[in-house]
Amino acid sequence: MKLVNPKIENAVLNDFVKANKEHYYNDSIFKGPIDGIFNIEDATFDSVIFENVNFENIKLKNIDLIDVVFENCDLSNKIFDKKFVQRVKFINCRLVGTSFINAHLKDVAFVSSKANYINFTNAKMKNIVFDNVDATEMTFYETEIQNIELNEVNLSSAEIFRTSLKDVDLSTSNIQNIMIDSFSIKGIIIDRFQAHELITVLGVKLKD
Repeated sequence: MKLVNPKIENAVLNDFVKANKEHYYNDSIFKGPIDGIFNIEDATFDSVIFENVNFENIKLKNIDLIDVVFENCDLSNKIFDKKFVQRVKFINCRLVGTSFINAHLKDVAFVSSKANYINFTNAKMKNIVFDNVDATEMTFYETEIQNIELNEVNLSSAEIFRTSLKDVDLSTSNIQNIMIDSFSIKGIIIDRFQAHELITVLGVKLKD
């Protein structure tokens, strides 16, 4: 799938402490480590690159993400519920427990990242790529998906309900112990070795 990449053309290295005081989060490159405790509220990150930033002590509230790259960052347990996320890349990031409930995501890539318990309940997702991602116990519940690609994704124990995965290829992904309903499973693409896993989920028994 060809995504629209983040449009970052004039970003320059910026000091996060200074930017936080000025509430200035565009056309900037922020590099970690970042010392201190910060509260960022009602802001937009626009045309920004974050490198090696641990957001553990950076509280994010009501943040939109437009044309942003996170590389080697820890965004675990951050909340982007009901927010707009467009042209964003998460590369080699920690997104454990990160929440995108009721969010709108478009042209977003999750690459080589750890995203256990990531939650997309009621999200609207268009043009999305998961590539080499550990999404163990991920949640898709009543999620609207249009054009999604999953390459070597660990979906072990993921919960997928009321979410159409028609024509979505899961053949390279781990679906062990996946929890999925009959609505969501209709039309998915798997290989023959995965068929037994899904038949078991649906309560069907194979006779030897």
